[in-house]
Amino acid sequence: MIQPVKKLSLLLYHKEKERFLNKLQGLGVVHIVENPDATSATLQSIQSKLKNSERVSKALSLIAKSSPEPVSKADAKSAEQILKEYDELDSRKESLAAQLQAQKKNIALLRPWGDFAPEQVARLSQVGITLRFFETTEKKFNTLPREKLTLEVISHHGSTVYFVSLERNERAEIAADEVTLPTTSLSAAHKEVERLESQKAAAEHELLQLSAYCDVLDEYLADQQVGRDYEAAGLSMENGAEGRVLSLTGWIPENLQNKVAAFLDTFPAWYSFTDATPDDNAPVKLKNNKFACLFEPIINIYSLPDYFELDPTPFVAPFFAFFFGICLGDLGYGLLLLIISAIGLVKGPAKLKIFMYLGLVLGVTTSIGGLLLNTFFGHAIFAVPGMENGYFPNGPGAALLTPVATDTGTYFPAMPFSLYIGLLQMMFGVILKMINRVRNQGPVYGIQPLATLLMIAGIGILMTKIDFIDLRKFSFGIVQVGESIASIPDSVMQALIFGGLGLLLLFNNPQKIIPVRLGLGLWELYNFAQGLMGDSLSYLRLFALGLAGGLLGAAFNQIAFMFVTSETGDVSYGSPLIVFTILILIFGHALNFALASLGAFVHPLRLTFVEFYNNLEFNGGAKPFRPFTREIK
Repeated sequence: MIQPVKKLSLLLYHKEKERFLNKLQGLGVVHIVENPDATSATLQSIQSKLKNSERVSKALSLIAKSSPEPVSKADAKSAEQILKEYDELDSRKESLAAQLQAQKKNIALLRPWGDFAPEQVARLSQVGITLRFFETTEKKFNTLPREKLTLEVISHHGSTVYFVSLERNERAEIAADEVTLPTTSLSAAHKEVERLESQKAAAEHELLQLSAYCDVLDEYLADQQVGRDYEAAGLSMENGAEGRVLSLTGWIPENLQNKVAAFLDTFPAWYSFTDATPDDNAPVKLKNNKFACLFEPIINIYSLPDYFELDPTPFVAPFFAFFFGICLGDLGYGLLLLIISAIGLVKGPAKLKIFMYLGLVLGVTTSIGGLLLNTFFGHAIFAVPGMENGYFPNGPGAALLTPVATDTGTYFPAMPFSLYIGLLQMMFGVILKMINRVRNQGPVYGIQPLATLLMIAGIGILMTKIDFIDLRKFSFGIVQVGESIASIPDSVMQALIFGGLGLLLLFNNPQKIIPVRLGLGLWELYNFAQGLMGDSLSYLRLFALGLAGGLLGAAFNQIAFMFVTSETGDVSYGSPLIVFTILILIFGHALNFALASLGAFVHPLRLTFVEFYNNLEFNGGAKPFRPFTREIK
């Protein structure tokens, strides 16, 4: 949910400015509305330091992560020393890298010509003998008038001939590509490369040692951020009454109003607390239960909700977790995700714990998805028609969505299930839109979402009755979902569709007159029909991804066990080729796990931010609530 806030309007006697800001920053609960146009030399200097510090901190953090062992501090260093040393070392490293590249290019040019001293070539030119270096194809070389030229072949590389021409006094015309060589020998170039690589390695080692001071930079960054906020807050206090009064606008959590009022009473100030209005662009602070808060980072990828919207986090959380589990859909992968998350929870840094808890949740849903889809590292768990080689031969068990071989082909219950779950989420989004409109605009504005809801329900029943993509055949265990929906009377279906259509035409824009609404309603109907088909079919990706991951895992299993399976079908686990089987299983399932996990994250994200948010009528765009405080994280 979105935590309620109050707007603070303040007038302060100008001589209390510094004391007030210091105390207010110590209080640490007021989100100050900053003036984006106000600036000063101090603020620009702090922002420059922040930008530079963030750049160096990120670079050193990456260097620290690349080290197999943690690096300890050699001595005490200030943040300014660290920043200066990093820039010097990084500049030296870049210069050495450029020199290395140039020397390696010289080596590549000199290699076909062998190791010779350029100064000897220079001595020959002093006595009138010029050496010119050429390269050409062997075919073209054989056509040169060699009886008129003094040529010496140095080497052959493939079909290319490298040769020199010795000339005295007169420059010969030779039909070949002349090469300009570096003024160094091949051996000298190799020695220079060794020297440069040694210096570059030393610079990299010094950078690695410097990465031990990341915590010093973090503290420095926090201090600079505190200073930046203080300066920006001061600049945001506007002058009034010929500079004798300063005004300030901010936001506070509603539950802290009495605390803030008691604080303000200690200053010669006038203040008021008012409710937010749609024009205020109030900052948003989310406050959810322990389960839903795990999904707040996912919601923040798109945007924070507007202050006057419903927080979608608790409604997105169960759908996203379930969608992820169906897309990854393997009991083995789910257990693997649980193990990785549990290790990260114990061994990983504290700031990543929220992601490890999220990984535990997704590991559970993936394991459930694997049971439903009947797969454990690509192998069947329960024996069903078409998949008889399961670990448990007696009955389908929990494999309620596993493909089943029938007389007419293979039936995929996950396909109609994906469409049903998609229609359910779409309807849920429309219900939330209706609640949001009624809450913010009034009951009459909730009729248009109600009309959409009725038509989605009616069309869902119609699709089931005509058995669109096996909707009527679908059953979840003993629950005959499709037949139950198809048994709804046609009169009810028609009442839902036509009743919703009538409401849509009459109440699509309540602020307009009826004739205008009828015209706009046709446009609304077109958008509804187009969106319903596209949105609902988009949920089939849940079925497709789950099926693809299982099939790819099964394919790797089949390839791996080909090494130890005889022509009669017997598996020889004692064969020396079992090593190749193990390697293919590890590599194949690691690759499949990585690809399937990526798809299982991205596609439910798309279903959330496109299909669900569209039906929810999500606006977003709010700024996060960030209090003016000294405790910077």
